[in-house]
Amino acid sequence: MHTLGKILVAVAALSLGLALFAAPSGAQDDARIHLIHGIPGVDVDVASDGAVVFENFAFGDTQDLSALAGTTLPSVQVLAAGTDTVAIDAGDVALPASGNYTIIAHLDADGVPAIAVFQNDTSTIAAGEGRLVVRHAAAAPAVDVLANDTVAFAGVENGQEGSADLPVGTISASVEAAGGSDPVIGPTDLPVADGVSLTVYAVGSLDDDTLTVLTESISGLGSAPTAVNTGNSPISDDGSELPLAALITAGAVVAVSGGVMVRRRVEA
Repeated sequence: MHTLGKILVAVAALSLGLALFAAPSGAQDDARIHLIHGIPGVDVDVASDGAVVFENFAFGDTQDLSALAGTTLPSVQVLAAGTDTVAIDAGDVALPASGNYTIIAHLDADGVPAIAVFQNDTSTIAAGEGRLVVRHAAAAPAVDVLANDTVAFAGVENGQEGSADLPVGTISASVEAAGGSDPVIGPTDLPVADGVSLTVYAVGSLDDDTLTVLTESISGLGSAPTAVNTGNSPISDDGSELPLAALITAGAVVAVSGGVMVRRRVEA
């Protein structure tokens, strides 16, 4: 299937996945719903009720749908970026009313676009510790995730995750084929911060040599969650993050009934 076709299939599957949540009308204050574009390829625009609300939705971008929790987005359509060509007519899409979710469009182990919905762990983290979550969302076989040269999560398959609360500090992390000895990602330094849950997504394709890492973080877990910081910047081998792009214009936000959209751009 052509790359554009694949990514549109993935977005269609995303719409269907969101529709599985039973959602009463009216946005809820206790919901956090983020959508991540984790498939290298073609940009798309997403429209609701005839207005473009996600423009040039590209690999590595994040859309914050939290303000729309418990609502239904009317007449959702996927357009080839910058055109009026309707590739997918998804109809009305319901969003969950509560909970903390990350939805990522990604490649499965065979390189086929897929959708994974993860419920984020926002349980309290002990003082002096942070949480590291690793999610396999790449076209690659099962992997081992190493922390400071020791296997922390073994045999993680596509669509699965590993999680651990660790002492505050910096760890050297790498990803290897399960049972292997050569890193396919990293090693790279990851910060473990007090009361912060850092999620690392392995995305891209091993065969296409596009494997990279996207990250997001949830802070304020040392007691009651008070804030959410997000980012989908790949971490380079020297531990630095690439710059984030500017926020999308408010006009697109108004088009979805006052929803808030944050866009973070990742260079492939």
